[in-house]
Amino acid sequence: MLDVSYGTDVKQKMDIYLPANRNVTNTKVLIMVHGGGWTGGDKSDMTVVVDSLKKRLPDYAFFNLNYRLAAWPNNLFPTQEMDVKTAVQYIYGNTATWQISKRFVIAGASAGGHLSLLQGFKDTVPVKMKAIVSFFGPSDMADMYNNPLPAAPAAIIAALLSGTPTTNASLYYQSSPINFINTASAPTILIHGGLDP
Repeated sequence: MLDVSYGTDVKQKMDIYLPANRNVTNTKVLIMVHGGGWTGGDKSDMTVVVDSLKKRLPDYAFFNLNYRLAAWPNNLFPTQEMDVKTAVQYIYGNTATWQISKRFVIAGASAGGHLSLLQGFKDTVPVKMKAIVSFFGPSDMADMYNNPLPAAPAAIIAALLSGTPTTNASLYYQSSPINFINTASAPTILIHGGLDP
């Protein structure tokens, strides 16, 4: 099922891939979140990954999300976090309809990895993830601002988070997954290139 709405905005859509012979007991859920620096990207960027994973995990249900992109002054953070949270809640509320279990895993790349980590560590109600996969997703936004990279200059982070770690410390704290890790956090794997700064 393509372009299923989970909210009222045109970007709040997801593609859903349900396996045959699914049921509410055994059909695990894998939610995919695209990257793009919070300002770009699309769920279609993850289609090749979903296609590959469907072959490797044929009994899983896959949900490939879009979210509203930041474009100053609109949809600044935490819009993206709230969209992922809303999508997860929507999926959770439809487990019986789609005949899928409440055993969720979330995975994302880059900005999507960051959003996946936030969902897994911070936004744990009503769904506590069984596992989290982050492909090179940021985990500490203040550190990202203070140690900028060519692909993520400080000005981009400041625009996204409406200020600096000094002028908007609360949002930097709330947007950093590292601040929400605890002994009850889901098993997590971080996948990062050895030459990727």
